[in-house]
Amino acid sequence: MRLDTPYDKDYGTCSYSHAWLRIMSEEMNPDEISEILNIAPTQTQRAGEPRSGKSNKVYKTSGWWISTKGILDSLDARHHLDWILDYVSDKSEEFNALKKRGYLVDVCVRWDSKNGHGGPTISSKQMLGFGKLGIEVWFDIYFDSDNFDHA
Repeated sequence: MRLDTPYDKDYGTCSYSHAWLRIMSEEMNPDEISEILNIAPTQTQRAGEPRSGKSNKVYKTSGWWISTKGILDSLDARHHLDWILDYVSDKSEEFNALKKRGYLVDVCVRWDSKNGHGGPTISSKQMLGFGKLGIEVWFDIYFDSDNFDHA
């Protein structure tokens, strides 16, 4: 009998994965988020700034992210979630304060299916960790449609 699914950097049913913690609001200052959390983001944007590559378009919301994109190459979503939890597991009060201000705080996992079955895994430790922080985890799932039959 298996107790937990073993971690697998080469997760067989996945062709690509990364994850990010995002904090967003129309009124927030990304620099203030860095100060509150005492963490440097991997990316920020400010409401009103021009969107790159989009003439005459500006961001409607400010955002602050820490992302595993370009940092981890594992296809196992759990490696990405662990990486984020390592940064923020002791920030419960800070996240509660940010959410009280009305800021969106969540974690997204990009997960690309290689063949249309056998989706990602979240460990019980990760569910508890994000649950204690009051952070919802969601998946943005894509399918490598050329690699499997839709019938």
